[in-house]
Amino acid sequence: MPIQRSAIILRNEQDEIALIRRDKPNETYYVFPGGGKDNGESLEEAAIREAHEELGIDVELTGVAAIVRFNGFDNPYFWAKTIGGRFGTGTGEEFEEEGSGYTPVWIKRSELPSLPIRPPSLAKQLAEMTEPFYELILSENE
Repeated sequence: MPIQRSAIILRNEQDEIALIRRDKPNETYYVFPGGGKDNGESLEEAAIREAHEELGIDVELTGVAAIVRFNGFDNPYFWAKTIGGRFGTGTGEEFEEEGSGYTPVWIKRSELPSLPIRPPSLAKQLAEMTEPFYELILSENE
């Protein structure tokens, strides 16, 4: 059953974006760090929790970059900045899934269009941006 999700967009000084490389049998793709919200949790809290679980860092959210409409939900993607922790030290349950590799990676913004990134509409916007954007409404095929 689909659930509402939130994620972060984290950009470093080398103009790279933090993504999670997902290696599954017969398929490799990339996603933004994030996931579904738990009961009683806000979308902001979910994004912060997921960043810690998946990347091993603590983040501060600095605004909504985009709302991606998918599976009947408006899913926010928040701009974030690192305020603690160490990138690549996540210990979330995702890392325990058999046959579903989770690897935090930095990808040059210029390389985003050539990779299978979900959602592709957001990857395209990030690759083309000259200034940070806010409150974009994007839609993915359902």
